[in-house]
Amino acid sequence: MFRGTLISQVFAVIGSLFLAKIYGEEAYGVFGVFISTINITSIISTLQLDKCIVTSKHKKESINWFNFLLILIPLISILISLLLFLISNYFFEEKFDLTIILLATIGSLIFTYNIINESYFTFNKEFSTISNSRVFLTIGNVLFQFVLYSYYNLLGLIIGFLISQFFLLLYYLFKNRSVFSKTNFKAIKNGIKMNATIVKFLLPSNTINSFANNLMPILILTFFGAKEAGVYFFSIKILGTPLFLISSSISKVYFQKSSELLIENKSELFKLTKKIVTTNLLLMLGFLIIVNTVGMYILEHFFDKNWINLRLYTLILSILIFARTSFNPISSLIVVLNKNLESLIFNVYLFIINLIAIYVGYLYNNITITIFVLAIFGGVGYLLLLAYFLNHLKSITQNNV
Repeated sequence: MFRGTLISQVFAVIGSLFLAKIYGEEAYGVFGVFISTINITSIISTLQLDKCIVTSKHKKESINWFNFLLILIPLISILISLLLFLISNYFFEEKFDLTIILLATIGSLIFTYNIINESYFTFNKEFSTISNSRVFLTIGNVLFQFVLYSYYNLLGLIIGFLISQFFLLLYYLFKNRSVFSKTNFKAIKNGIKMNATIVKFLLPSNTINSFANNLMPILILTFFGAKEAGVYFFSIKILGTPLFLISSSISKVYFQKSSELLIENKSELFKLTKKIVTTNLLLMLGFLIIVNTVGMYILEHFFDKNWINLRLYTLILSILIFARTSFNPISSLIVVLNKNLESLIFNVYLFIINLIAIYVGYLYNNITITIFVLAIFGGVGYLLLLAYFLNHLKSITQNNV
């Protein structure tokens, strides 16, 4: 997982630099809104029942969840697209309304199908399939976006993303073609009852979390313009690369491993979690130091006089990304320990911080204030959440002894 994710991310970072240079801030702002919309809608489309594919005790049960979601996802996606159309005037410029919604609907459907396929690969411990696929996905994505610039200098990033995700979906469906079967809805009904907290707490929790983490590019586009949204989104993309690398290579494996250790060896789960958190934070700290020193010098020279405020946004947002790194890779503990209510409370806090940040920044007509409020209070929230889960793991370990 780490090998494949590392290769894909190195290629993605190098490619994104050249893509940012040729497309510019405005195109990146529109692309940021598109990605944020997909990240939000993909959470809702699965009702978070894709987690049941991984946590299933038997292969037959996992396959049944997989086939059920193949039916459920397009139905919910249609409802979401209708809702987006109704509220789109508040978020997008008029000329992008229908286009963005249409592309986001298609993107959400494809992206969500890829999620449930990867969930089934995780259940089967086919991590190499996920890893290798990400390498080819990233390469294809960057190449398509480069080629499409000549034809769609504003929407090329979005269309290139859609094409690469579609080819990945075809590959995944081909790999999982043997598991397509008729859905046992009675078993699904019983499964939902047994996992009631997923729909009751985890779904609203992760939905709010997705809004909290992805709403900002949309709000910045609305209140400050596409260029500012583009610089913000690019800053997050650069800083989030190692976080994505760590989370992608660890989270799925940790999810599967923590489910086993919770039953077999709680003490080992606590030690493993502490080791992962410590290692992740040290790696991220080193990366952030490099990016905000040598990295910024190289980027400013590369972009010449474009992408104004990139250095400032990156420095402030480093606080938030560092704090996220402490918990995001081990966030599956929420499901494993059945702490969905606590997760809901935390994500409501994050969502409120986003709204306060954008309000204060808009009030003083200063986006820097928005980013500063978001980074400080969001970062503190993530660190407190980490402390809570580590203390909880320590307590159940002691009780077990």
